[in-house]
Amino acid sequence: MATTRALGRVASLFPHIEKDWWKDAYNEMYLHTDGDCVEDSAITETECAELLEIKSVQQLFQKESVEVLDLCCGQGRHSIHLAKQYPSLSIHGIDQSVYLLDLAKERALAENVQDNIKFREGDLRQIPAADNFFDVVILLGNSFGHCGDEGDLQSLREVCRVLKPGGIFIIDYVDGSWIRSNFNQGGWEWLEGEGKLLACRERELSPDQTLLASREIVIDLDGPSVLQDLFYSVRLYDLEEMDDLLAKSGLSRQTDDGKQLITPKRDGPVDLGMMERRQLVVAQKPIGANSSTSKHDGQVYFHPKLRQENDYHKGRYTRVSEFVPAGTMIIMETPYALVPSPDTFEPDATICSNIECNQRLPQHKERVHCQRKCIQDVAWCNDRCRAADQDRHAFECAWLRRCGERIRETEGQYDFAMLWIVVRLLAGRHLEMATESKPREHYVHENWFTRGWKSIENLTGNAGRWPQTKIQHWNSLVEKYFGEIDRSNLTIDDVVGIISKEESNSFGLYPRATGSCPLLGPPIDRGKDYGIGVYPMISLINHSCIPNVSWESDGKGRMILTTSRDLRAGEECSISYFDLCKYVDFNTRQSLLREYFLFSCTCERCKTEKLNDSS
Repeated sequence: MATTRALGRVASLFPHIEKDWWKDAYNEMYLHTDGDCVEDSAITETECAELLEIKSVQQLFQKESVEVLDLCCGQGRHSIHLAKQYPSLSIHGIDQSVYLLDLAKERALAENVQDNIKFREGDLRQIPAADNFFDVVILLGNSFGHCGDEGDLQSLREVCRVLKPGGIFIIDYVDGSWIRSNFNQGGWEWLEGEGKLLACRERELSPDQTLLASREIVIDLDGPSVLQDLFYSVRLYDLEEMDDLLAKSGLSRQTDDGKQLITPKRDGPVDLGMMERRQLVVAQKPIGANSSTSKHDGQVYFHPKLRQENDYHKGRYTRVSEFVPAGTMIIMETPYALVPSPDTFEPDATICSNIECNQRLPQHKERVHCQRKCIQDVAWCNDRCRAADQDRHAFECAWLRRCGERIRETEGQYDFAMLWIVVRLLAGRHLEMATESKPREHYVHENWFTRGWKSIENLTGNAGRWPQTKIQHWNSLVEKYFGEIDRSNLTIDDVVGIISKEESNSFGLYPRATGSCPLLGPPIDRGKDYGIGVYPMISLINHSCIPNVSWESDGKGRMILTTSRDLRAGEECSISYFDLCKYVDFNTRQSLLREYFLFSCTCERCKTEKLNDSS
């Protein structure tokens, strides 16, 4: 471990506390100094048991497709424990510490729960998620009170924003009243598992007793050397103040569910500090509450600093209006249409056909099929998903029964998947036309991005750049298989135009992310695709062989875009259209782009490699 420069005795701790001290505090040393609590599996189990005693949480966790947010998730101890106990939960862990997030991902993989947990870097004051998205939000382990009064209130307002109406928020925080009544100026302890590491702590209350400042010095007696000299502070809230904060943020405390948490002491010198007594508070977002007057779609998120622009040469593109740090989710989008992978040899390529679900259905998972037995590829999680998808599936069912297997046998798997996704695009259009007279809500992202069928019409299809042989083939397919389907005034040429848009803009769904460059370690293949979807908003992100954004499906059909490095104000967002781990050399990449996307890449990497090849 690295040594650090230490101060001597100071008159007051407060002048030495940096504003955002917590950005650098949660590292490897944190697991040593706080490991007696945060690395104790028995304590984690007890805290999760307290959570599961809450009746509203019990009821929610018995349902399917429950979205849970673990704010300030750290090394993922609560997320992983809950995922093991409730495999049906979809858990999202957010933390600002890259070190702890990497550890969380490793541990989730080791426990085989990586499929239903997604860990992501983020700030609780600006949660990277859509409005009204989560059923449950938890903020555990004394992770509140670090951001100042305004930051703490903003954090709770963000919790309210991302919670569904009726959703539950559970938080534990330092028991301010107990700390003030039992104030201890300092303490020391041997760090668990480290016979020669000693932690010495000093504490100070602010004059108004609303802040607790602490100093933590870690000494390695083998050195001897100082490994850490950390100054930090936490806001002390009593129950009345927390009530007021929750009310201001739009949440209502559930008085029957709260309790005081007492951390058990171990033998020998011990200094539990703020973890000794905490308050567990449960709050609810009122049913019918809206977190804003202009809302995001419940399944779509776009970063507020994203903008769509037009360029005379390149057409539409997407940029950030202000600085955005690495690891930030900038877009989460559901597909307009989605079909399973055309690879019939992929055993886990089945996806729930309900467009509101889109969950992967591995071989071992139960599923229900079409009662008219159209094709085996059509499957749903359960009868509820089948019922919810009834109107959309009714549009495609007769076509699948009549043409599905015939297309597979005579045209092949690829053409079948292509035509099927076009039918599902038309099904979405058909449903929109049937309901267009109903009042339509405006969402924030519509200020820059269109939605619905209009977004499909706006996609670039490159119809004039495809080889004539391909256009003629598509014409033949439409004439042959779309004669009896409801095209609602769309001509054969119109449908061929839709095919060209699908072929130019569809995305494969893979188990791992696409677009990590430069590679930080050994290349990791993104895996075998299990689905194909059309995502109109993401289609506006241009390609680069040195992308600054990666893309990955979350296992429920949603595509998530995350910045892979810091983006400066005004910088264009770019993704890789293919797996950079697989297509490495310049000529292979350019050949792939020309064949499937009808353009050549002119990014700085390609310019340099082209120059090197020609010299």
